[in-house]
Amino acid sequence: MLVAIDIGNTLISLGCHDGQSWRARFRLRTVPDKTADEYAVTILKLLQARGLPEGVERVVMASAVPPLVPVFRELGREWLGAEVLVVGPGVRTGLAIRTDHPSEVGADLVANAVAAYARFQENCIAVDFGTATSFVAVTAPGALVGVAIAPGLSLSLEALAQRTAQLPWVPLALPPGALGKNTVAAVQAGTILGHAALVDGIVRRMRAELGGTARVVATGEAAPFLAPLLSEVEAVDPWLTLEGLRLIALRNPP
Repeated sequence: MLVAIDIGNTLISLGCHDGQSWRARFRLRTVPDKTADEYAVTILKLLQARGLPEGVERVVMASAVPPLVPVFRELGREWLGAEVLVVGPGVRTGLAIRTDHPSEVGADLVANAVAAYARFQENCIAVDFGTATSFVAVTAPGALVGVAIAPGLSLSLEALAQRTAQLPWVPLALPPGALGKNTVAAVQAGTILGHAALVDGIVRRMRAELGGTARVVATGEAAPFLAPLLSEVEAVDPWLTLEGLRLIALRNPP
C-alpha cells in the first residue's frame, strides 16, 4: 500500500492507495513541534479505524513545512516500515518546469500540476485553496509554465480581524449577497465574494496568456465551499494533490 502525505502550513492531507483505488483519505492539523511518535499514534489510530491492514510499502511526501520533513521521514521508516520518497529537485515528475527558478516551485504545486495534466491532457490550471490560494498553469505536452500565489481565504479573514479595531472574527460562510446588511455579512461579502472574483480573474488572465484555452480544476479543503461562486472552474477535486503524489511515486520506482 502507498501512503501519500501533503504537509501544508495549516493542514496535513494523507491518503492510502492500494494500487487500485484510494482506501482512505483524511486531514490533520499541522503542528510543527509534534514528534514522529505523536503523529504516528494519531495516524495509526485513523488507519485502524478505517479497517486498513498493515503492509505500507511506500510513503510519498510533499511538504511546505521544512522542519516536518525529517519528522515524517522517521514516521515512515520507523513506524510504517516503508521507503520514503520526498518530492523535490531530482525527482521525476513527468513535467518540464519552465520557471525562472524551478527548485523554488513548491512540491505541492508540482503535484497539483501533475494530477491536473493527467486529468485533462491539455492546457490546464490547478487552483489550490490552502493557507495560500495558489494557481499553477500547465501547457501541452506537459510543461509547468507559471504560478500565482495569493493570501488564502481563511488567512484573509483572520488578518482582517487581527489588524482592525472594530471588525470581529467572522465565520467562513456564504453571505446572502454583496450588499451586506450587518458587519458579519459585510465582511463575508467583501472577503468571500472578493476571493471568488480574485480566483476567476487570475484564471482568466492565465488562460489568456496560455493562448486562450485551459481547463481548470480546484482543490483543497475549501474548494467545494467556494465552487458555486466560481464561473471559471469546471471541476473540483479536494484530494488532487494526493493523486499527483501517487503519480509521481509511480514515475520513481524503488
